[in-house]
This record gives sequence, C-alpha cells and structure tokens, in this order.
Amino acid sequence: MRICFYTDTFFPLVGGAEMVLHHLASELKRSGHEPVVLAPRARDSGRTTPPTDYPVHRYTTPSSKHLLARQTLLPLAWLHFKYRFEALHCHAGYPQAHVGASFKRLFHVPVVARPHGSDIAPNGRIRRHPRLEKRLGKALRDADAVIAQGDYLRDLILELGVPAGKIQVVHNGVAVDDFRETHPFPHERPYIVALGNLIHRKGFDLLLKAFARLGESDLDLLIAGDGPEREALEGLARDLEIQEQVRFLGFVDGPLKADLLGSASLMVCPSRNEPFANVILEGFSAGIPVIASAVGGNTQLVEQNERGLLFQNEDIQGLASALQNLIKDKPLQESMRRNVQRHVQQFDWKQVANKYLKVYRAVIQGDSLA
Repeated sequence: MRICFYTDTFFPLVGGAEMVLHHLASELKRSGHEPVVLAPRARDSGRTTPPTDYPVHRYTTPSSKHLLARQTLLPLAWLHFKYRFEALHCHAGYPQAHVGASFKRLFHVPVVARPHGSDIAPNGRIRRHPRLEKRLGKALRDADAVIAQGDYLRDLILELGVPAGKIQVVHNGVAVDDFRETHPFPHERPYIVALGNLIHRKGFDLLLKAFARLGESDLDLLIAGDGPEREALEGLARDLEIQEQVRFLGFVDGPLKADLLGSASLMVCPSRNEPFANVILEGFSAGIPVIASAVGGNTQLVEQNERGLLFQNEDIQGLASALQNLIKDKPLQESMRRNVQRHVQQFDWKQVANKYLKVYRAVIQGDSLA
C-alpha cells in the first residue's frame, strides 16, 4: 500500500508525535509498503534531522491557520501526482484533517485522521475558537476513519459528532526491544526519572515541589528534556533547596535514554493534561513502575497498585505521598516491574502497525471498520 502521512510536526523536533509517525512509517516500510511523509520545513532547532528509510517532503507552513490553511493543498496534490498514494493519513485534527477533507473531495483518496490530543482538547486553542472548532468537527466527520489513541480521546472525538463506527482505538506504540538491553546510566546515586518537554502542561514544577517534601532521601531526581521553562525550573529547585539532588539532563534520546530509564528506580509523569503519554510506555518497556497524574490517558495506562500509582492533578502532597509509599515498598516495586513488562508487549510497534494496516485496507477497499 502507498500511504501519505501529512503532519504538522516532524524531525528535527523530537517528541511523542514525531516518534509515533516515524516508527509507524518505518514499520510500514519494513513490511513492504510505501510510506511517504509531507511535513513542515525544518526549523533550526540545533538538532540534526535523524535519517529515515522513507521519503520526506517539506512544505512551507501557512502564515495563518485561520485564513490560509488550505495553501498546503498544492504540495499535497504535487505529492499525489508523484507517488499516487492510496490513502492520506492526516497526523493532526486541525488543520491537517481540514485540508485532507478538501483533498479527498478533489482526488477521491480516502482519509484517515489521527488527532494528537491537544488539538481536540475542550480547553485547547482550537476548540476555544468557534470557527476552528466547527472546521475541526466537520473534518473529522468527513474522514473515512478517525484514530483515537485511547478511550479518553475516543470520548473527545465522539463529542465532536463523529459517528462511533468511524472511530478506531489504536494505542501509540513503543519499540520494546530498544529498552531490553541497557547499560548503567552514569549517575552515582539511585534516582527517580522524569522525561518530557519543559513546559507548564508537563507539570515538572509540581514534581519538584513534591520531591522537596520528601526531605533527606537516598534518591536523586533526574529530569530529561528541554523547553522554555528550564531556567524557571532550575530556579525553583534552588528556591526549594533541592538543587544538589536534582539534575537537569537536557534532551536525551536513543540508547542513552534507554540506559537512563533502565537504571531508574521509578518514573514520574506529573502532567496537568496528557492524552496518551509515550514516556509511560517507554518506562514500562524499561521495566520500571510509574507514578502519574490521574488525567487523560494516564488512567488507562497506569493501573493503580498494579503498574504504578496515580495521584490527583495538581495535588502536590498526593504526589509526595505516592513517591514516599512506593520508594519504601520494595516488594510492591518488584511486583510492578513484572506487571509492566508483561503489559507493555501489546504496545510493540509491530502489533500497533498491523492495526493501522487493517484500517488503511478497510478505507481503501471501502469496507466496514468493524
């Protein structure tokens, strides 16, 4: 099958959305299919664009997503004439699915839409704007299939009026084998780990405040990621007088990320809003339990007392108590380690890609998605 992935974000930016698309396209290529990616022109992020074994074409991002969103129909049409793809996978609800709906009407190519999560959130930028929310809902209803990463996002998609029969729940995947054989991470003391973009939504300020309430501890806190809040978070660690126990690692990827997770005692995902946290799957793959905020997709991934612990959003004392309880309870930690390694197998990319292939075949052939 020839599948075009039309996305609003891609390498050299590296986050959950970018890695989902990359792993899916790579798995399709290995399976003998022909994926092609249409992505925004790369911005200067200071990072090298990782190599891919599938073609990547770039478009200029419209100056206004309100008035000029459909400008990308031209590069999309050119790409279709070049590759004659059989299905268009829109890797965002808006504007990608909105543009994809117009492309479908012009070229009669079936469309699969996969919202990221933040683009369909009720309090997000798009749904707060009545005109954009209307476009988003219509685009998803016009798609031949809509992918939800989990039950939480499926419910949000249903709120937008998309028929249940069009929605397929396909979880994000993880390259489980990448986390199986690791080396000791170069940090002398035992540690808790957290990963993600250093932005308000990820809740790292909550984690620092909760960690400070543990008092003297044998564990350090290692935070991997970059973002606009790094300086403020480092300042907060100093204000809380925990700077000697907290280390900001910057962006970590590849084998070093696997080593970082594999050597950790546990992971924390303190996000204020999280549709489906890939970092939790990575933690599970490395065999470590996860403490997570009880928001969005976290509640589906982290089963209380089985694969980790949940705390209520913004509850700093609740997070501190969860940390304290799990740190002290070594038998519970070991039980959770066994549970997460069994549970994560269903999220391996080979299995996830097969679910996507089933959706692509159905829309190309005009079959039911049931």
